[in-house]
Amino acid sequence: MAEPSNFPIRLTVTGAVQPGAMLKAVLLIGHPMESGFRTMESGQLVPKNVIETLLVRLNDSILFRASTGIGISANPYFSFPVTLPEASSPAGWHLSVSWVDDKGQRGELKRELR
Repeated sequence: MAEPSNFPIRLTVTGAVQPGAMLKAVLLIGHPMESGFRTMESGQLVPKNVIETLLVRLNDSILFRASTGIGISANPYFSFPVTLPEASSPAGWHLSVSWVDDKGQRGELKRELR
């Protein structure tokens, strides 16, 4: 089972929150994203530690799932569009983000859309 981490997550959403609107979401995850190829001054390798899975949901619907790896930089930054449904009320809309890294640490964030 994955352990909760204390790496910070920031999620910013811009745009008018109304049915059918397209918003811009920006996600920043504070994570070292160590590839396992970097060495310390002692010559030892820095252990690999990367986010493996990222999941973004709008309410209960999956917007996207990403499998990441060593090609992603430290403190990964993601920007993506979010189209709100036409046939529902804005009350209760929320975005949620969750991730799991290869050490079993996980992070989660839920942001209400207003």
